[in-house]
Amino acid sequence: MKTNRFNSQKLLVIMIACAIIPLLITACQPTAPSIDVVEETPVSPTVQVSESTEPIEEPLSINFELSDLAQGKTVETVAAVQPNKESPYWEIMPEHLLVTLEDYPVSSHLMKPQIFVYPVAELSEFNASTAQMVLDLQTLLNDQQVKESMPFLPLFNAAQVMHSQLAFVDFKNGNGVRFLTQFDQAPIPLNNMELIYTFQGLTDDGKYYIAAIFPINHPDLPNDNQVSSDQEFEAEKFVAEMAESVEKLGQLPVSSFTPDLSKLDTLIQSIEVK
Repeated sequence: MKTNRFNSQKLLVIMIACAIIPLLITACQPTAPSIDVVEETPVSPTVQVSESTEPIEEPLSINFELSDLAQGKTVETVAAVQPNKESPYWEIMPEHLLVTLEDYPVSSHLMKPQIFVYPVAELSEFNASTAQMVLDLQTLLNDQQVKESMPFLPLFNAAQVMHSQLAFVDFKNGNGVRFLTQFDQAPIPLNNMELIYTFQGLTDDGKYYIAAIFPINHPDLPNDNQVSSDQEFEAEKFVAEMAESVEKLGQLPVSSFTPDLSKLDTLIQSIEVK
């Protein structure tokens, strides 16, 4: 596993742009594509995909070692949501594989412990935003130059306000990047209800995008994401406090989190998609 340090102050650019302006939810995502159905195919970013894009004859599968992180898992195929006038852009996705861990150590959280497997070719065809995420991830893995906003799937209707504890991680037939992050629609401090460990990676053949989301807790963080309505909001104070929180988060030992980040890394490293 290869680690990569970064300037935490630069990372706050995205937090400042997104966190202090409530409901500015698309500032950290690529520009939302029009969801009106048109006759011509919309222009999407150029994504590097395998030359062979014929349908898979055998069912897609993902294998990995649970260790003591969960007691079991459920695997399902999620149906595609075709581009249409009713669905928001973040819901437009091709058919994909979804794995949910059972009896995971963190249960009181807004998100579930899940792994998504998306076909890269269809991500670029369905949605310009997902196509851009693939392109951003390909670029990041090639040059390892970390930017303020990290590639992330699935798409959320909220802003990525920070990232920390970043490392490049290889799995059995691919590679990617893991980091801690939080998504918000308002100025909310880091907390145990929303903080997640995520892995974003690609298989060696370029055919599949692997996205993992695992809820994370730390004893130094508040257990909920509630902000008092009586609390007067001061943008500069919030930005300064968030900057301090992000810096401290990056300095914490991986073993101080629940689950231990190294155990999550081990699960990621054991992934094989075929």
